[in-house]
Amino acid sequence: MALQGKNLVAEMKSRLVHVLKSVSERFKESHSLEYMKNTCGKAVQLSCRRIGDFFLFTADAVCQSFSYARKASASLAPVGQRMNGFVKNVAVKIGARIGRLFREIANPFVKMWRAPRLIAQGVRADGIRGGVTVFFQGLRNNSGFFTTILNYAAPVVGILVLVNVVSSGLNVTYALQVTSDGDLVGYVEDESVLTNAQEELRQRIISTDGTGATFEINPSVSLVQVNEDLISSVDKMTDNLIRISKADVSEAEGLYIDGDFYGAVTDKTLLESILTKTLDSYRTGAEGEIVSFVKDIELREGLYLTSSLISSEDMENILLSNQQAEVTYTIVEGDSPIVIADKNGIPYSELKRLNPEIETTCLIGQKALIATEKPFLSVKVVKNETYEESIPYEKETTEDSSQYKGYTKTVQAGQNGSQTVTASVEYIDGYETSREVISTVVNQEPVTEKVVVGTKEKPTYSSSTVLGASVGSGTVSGNFIWPTSGYVSCGYSSGHKALDIATSYGTPVYASAAGRVIVAGWYYNYGKCVVIDHGNGVQTLYAHNSSLNVSVGEYVSQGQKIAGVGSTGYSTGNHCHFEIKVNGSNRNPWNYLG
Repeated sequence: MALQGKNLVAEMKSRLVHVLKSVSERFKESHSLEYMKNTCGKAVQLSCRRIGDFFLFTADAVCQSFSYARKASASLAPVGQRMNGFVKNVAVKIGARIGRLFREIANPFVKMWRAPRLIAQGVRADGIRGGVTVFFQGLRNNSGFFTTILNYAAPVVGILVLVNVVSSGLNVTYALQVTSDGDLVGYVEDESVLTNAQEELRQRIISTDGTGATFEINPSVSLVQVNEDLISSVDKMTDNLIRISKADVSEAEGLYIDGDFYGAVTDKTLLESILTKTLDSYRTGAEGEIVSFVKDIELREGLYLTSSLISSEDMENILLSNQQAEVTYTIVEGDSPIVIADKNGIPYSELKRLNPEIETTCLIGQKALIATEKPFLSVKVVKNETYEESIPYEKETTEDSSQYKGYTKTVQAGQNGSQTVTASVEYIDGYETSREVISTVVNQEPVTEKVVVGTKEKPTYSSSTVLGASVGSGTVSGNFIWPTSGYVSCGYSSGHKALDIATSYGTPVYASAAGRVIVAGWYYNYGKCVVIDHGNGVQTLYAHNSSLNVSVGEYVSQGQKIAGVGSTGYSTGNHCHFEIKVNGSNRNPWNYLG
């Protein structure tokens, strides 16, 4: 290896001397030799200085490494002193050899650092000829150095070549070569890529009028080795299939919505503007808001049938059109027709038109029709909303065994609380589709309603305590007076054939007219009740009393106290339930009271 290196250096030296001598002779014959000497001299001097700096740095690095090795050896000297004679001698010899090795490595670089300066001096003394002479003198004096360099360089070059070959081999992979009638179409990883490309090809060759191209492509495949950079994607393979056909095609941008092809345009500027404006029209600027199309919209650049191209205006009409579709809203707790209309941003009259029964059937889980059409480009908006919400109060019931069943009394009124709710709300085309509560902050706790109810069993009524009522024309002499003081809390109606006169507990109840008491006791749902017969088929009834001051068969005069106001029987508060009957039929008391 060393001999081959010396021969190669000698041959290179011979050829270089021949070339440089020829160049030198020509420069001597030139009229601008002096100018070239000056110019080249400066360049050579600068270059030599840079090269010299490199070699000096290398020599310093080697020497510095030797210095570190020597210091490390010195630090181990105490250990060496404790060694026996044989080991110590071996260590000394190894250290000496390492020192010589570092010096031998550094010395050639030191010489090379001097060489540029000597060459520069030769150029200044005798021009290029002088520089060349100094150079070859250095080669002769240091032939061993260059031979050593070559010996080291050859394996390095071999390793680089090997790495390049391995790297190139790693980029080679097996793939399917696709051809059609002997023409190369491209390379694919597997047949699924070709199948998808053929499916996309069928979409691209359909014109907007529904007709398709007449050409057929029957590709064949074979397994080959190929550089992985040549393997085609689905879109590229589709372009290649179209390119080898005889169809009239153009470079364009195809619009795909959920994978379906809707046409191609040569200028996508308007198309992108429409898509951007559509999304912007739904943006509110809320923090964390996400606005996107419901469908997957994609623009694919490639080759398309010229007949598949549509104008920007036609594409705009397609994208901005509406389509027939039912848009519904699922009713949740707390919804009412007006709330549903407000939530979905439609007039209440429109909600009623679409849902004629909404006012009578508004049940949780039921779907309300919101619209009968939706945009071709449906947009989904997800954003966080913060709003105030009431907290319904709870009802707490306490039983009172001293009161009869049907008795109720509210001892603490209930009051709704309030809370601040943050929810993630999803809208599609402006209509709410879902709502997920993220957090709640209670502003005011609700107040529990406390109610006392009676549990005492009501006494049964004995028929023997009821006297028979008179019958007649229903006429009476004189006016009826009000049975008690207070206000009418519930008037006479078809569902309530009496007057309820609300007043405080125990207020006296007076006979509205003179007559005979035919009922004085617990009377069905009336509780403690008094019925007075006034003759000629006319009776008055006084119900829900707390106490009774008369007995059955007793005659009373008009204005006589007969009971005290209460809330017995089926009653919701202290009042006097007052009825007037004629021959068993209820009459409106307002027509009899003075």
